[in-house]
Amino acid sequence: METEIFSKSNILFDQTSQTQDEAFKKMAQFVADRGYVTSAQAYYQGLIAREKETTTGFKNGIAIPHSDDDSVKAAGLFLIKFRHRIEWHALDQQPVQVAFTLTIPKTGSKKHLRLLSLIARKLMDETFTQAVLTETDLDKLTQLIAAIN
Repeated sequence: METEIFSKSNILFDQTSQTQDEAFKKMAQFVADRGYVTSAQAYYQGLIAREKETTTGFKNGIAIPHSDDDSVKAAGLFLIKFRHRIEWHALDQQPVQVAFTLTIPKTGSKKHLRLLSLIARKLMDETFTQAVLTETDLDKLTQLIAAIN
């Protein structure tokens, strides 16, 4: 995976959000703090708008929330692990424990589709999914995610 899209600093462990809305606010601030968006509020609104189209809750406790709103400056992949599972209205009706969050510039739709496809395909691998859900070592988790290609 391209290093400018994902790095160790793009992982947030033990996030304490209790609701999807709280999670979206935390995600938006997290990506804004790392310089991927110009406005946490605008990115948050983009996440809400995207979720209204259809759920980003994938399966097995994993979601892939993303937005391509005008605030996005750079493509990025972030991993957020929640302390408690969050109701997400996922495809399998299971609450979410991990979110792969994407920032997608308006001009980067091909990169966005490729990245979404890579993640979704990798999440079909039960071994990978379990490792993402259970790994607590930051370096090992970074290597696991960075190897997506």
